[in-house]
Amino acid sequence: CGSVGYVCPSSYTSCSNGACSSAPAVLLPGAVAVPTWGGMFSVDDSYTTLSVPFSISMYGYSTTSPSVTSNGVVCLGSCSSAYTNGNLPNGQFGGPTAFGFWDDLMIYASTSQSVYYGTTGTAPNRNLVFEFYESHFGQSTQYYHFQIVFYENLSGVVDFLYYQASDGGVSATIGVQSSGSGSTITYAVNQANAVPVGTSSTNSPTLILSFNTNTGTMMQTSG
Repeated sequence: CGSVGYVCPSSYTSCSNGACSSAPAVLLPGAVAVPTWGGMFSVDDSYTTLSVPFSISMYGYSTTSPSVTSNGVVCLGSCSSAYTNGNLPNGQFGGPTAFGFWDDLMIYASTSQSVYYGTTGTAPNRNLVFEFYESHFGQSTQYYHFQIVFYENLSGVVDFLYYQASDGGVSATIGVQSSGSGSTITYAVNQANAVPVGTSSTNSPTLILSFNTNTGTMMQTSG
């Protein structure tokens, strides 16, 4: 980790800029950080549109150009950098939207924090994974580590996988919506212990939420 031949002690979980760290490690193999997010600059209340290798869908709408926000959200239509969460549906997000952990999150400079993305599997059975590794605004040691996963062969299905959430979701919205005034599936809004706190060494999900926007149903699996 930085120095040749130096290995981090087992009590540390990752390496950032040549220093051992107890912060979470990125789990997605071959993950790519959202361009310009992380590194030498902090990122707060931002969103950007990406080009992905296959169409992802929710509520009958498909796109290869989703947007991802620094506040725990993936948008398939119009998006927003809004940081104050609320009930669903929410008019600030005009199209199909996955609220993995909508909260006032932040990517801190000079860390390995970012939103990462990439695919697993082979066509036509690939998964598109967005992996969020961030902290809370003003609380750099509160870690939030979760994934939002879309499926090439499961149209309309999106899964949320949680590894660490320092405050358990007490100020977050978790769910999906079809539009700013349409159908929703809400798991939690500002609910204490909605998500297990986890630890920085957690590498298996503590909670999996699977949303089927075709049937309007959600399945919950505890880790």
